[in-house]
Amino acid sequence: MTLNANHEKRESEFPSDVAKAVQDRVKLLTPPSSFEYLWHLYQQSNRGNQRAGHLLKSTKRRKWILSLNVVVLCLVFVFGAGMISQTFGATLKKIPFIELLYKHSGGLPNGLEQIDQKNLSTSVNLSATNKDIKFSIVDVFYDGFQIVINYEVDFLNTQTKLTSEDATMNYDYKIEGAHPTMISTHVFTITGDHTFVGTTLIDTATLPDHPEITMSVNQIGNTKGNWKVTVPLSSEKSSRLTTTFHPEISAAYKNITITVNKITFTPVTTQLEIKSKERDLSFKIKDDLETPFEYAGGRGGNGEHFLSFSPVSLINPKPRFLTLVIMDTSGVTVNQKNVYADYTDKFPITMQGYNGGFIKITNVEFLADTTIVYYEASDANNQTPFLMFQDSSGKRYSYNKHPIRLSRDTFSYKLQFPKLDSVSGLKFLMPIDVFEEEPKKPLEIKIPLNWGD
Repeated sequence: MTLNANHEKRESEFPSDVAKAVQDRVKLLTPPSSFEYLWHLYQQSNRGNQRAGHLLKSTKRRKWILSLNVVVLCLVFVFGAGMISQTFGATLKKIPFIELLYKHSGGLPNGLEQIDQKNLSTSVNLSATNKDIKFSIVDVFYDGFQIVINYEVDFLNTQTKLTSEDATMNYDYKIEGAHPTMISTHVFTITGDHTFVGTTLIDTATLPDHPEITMSVNQIGNTKGNWKVTVPLSSEKSSRLTTTFHPEISAAYKNITITVNKITFTPVTTQLEIKSKERDLSFKIKDDLETPFEYAGGRGGNGEHFLSFSPVSLINPKPRFLTLVIMDTSGVTVNQKNVYADYTDKFPITMQGYNGGFIKITNVEFLADTTIVYYEASDANNQTPFLMFQDSSGKRYSYNKHPIRLSRDTFSYKLQFPKLDSVSGLKFLMPIDVFEEEPKKPLEIKIPLNWGD
């Protein structure tokens, strides 16, 4: 598969397996409330939240929601030349690849920052030079489920400063004996007069032992050529921080047996292996504090489902149990209404939530390059609202990192937004889902976890 930084492919142009993966990622970026609202209607004592575009089929979405989905196929952000350093080679290792990915992508599950914080990537120095352009892979990360590749491009013999058109690439990737799902996101950043860097995030299926990934680049900027680099992948660093459970717990839903075979916790991913012949089901998980895990993609076939979620929360790194929630969302129709609240410097600012609940915004920090919102939810069902800013011009800002829970005892969170262009006439905006018919009852499976300590 080739992704062009200048052109977005329509879904129909992809092979069927890739198109399905694209659909999963598109659904991941839609608002989070639907599933939890359904869930709340039936079991008030077992609440939670997650972005649930992959869970419910909404027939009446707002146009602004659709615009967010564009980032799935080709997400490229290019910054001013010289932003990081003119002496690129000397500062390459200091470039915050993951930070740039979070800051400018949005919708990515929390956890990738652990790669930098725990030094989980492997430095490499592999490159290919063609047409006076050098393509180098700097470092790679692999935990068995995700691959993160960081690379640099250096225009060797040019006197012209790079433009946004130059800081783009067309490329394919290949792993012998395996078929990664898709390129989830990539970000290109100009770092000097003649250099830019990039990060590519790839979801994987089961890979062979000692896998190698080959990136083949056929165009950089407007220059066509041939740059091919093969990189070995190793999960050795992350495996030391990985724990696997084999629950083998089964339950029946709609006369179908569902079995949780395996749960793997890595520093950046939680993956479940589930056996079920039913294909049209939706899955989510929460921990023993009712903290939801963000959905991060999935795949399946031959009665098996492989579901990826965010890692455990920092405040609850070893939960006593997980709860798997299963729902049939076929035929569910949901509309939306928008709830607004004017921004003031007097807190708390209370906003209507789901099913009589609410959130209280307790503080806002306008920092040099980001905006942080602190809030507390009335209940588990309102933990992770799809909260946005809207300024006086009508421009909307969605968060670029999922909410981070701050307390074990209350549903207190912080939420990160980009820097706002203006605070004039600033409002908070939160869509609330309204269902046209009574939803079907979900199934919950409690999965005990014995961490051995």
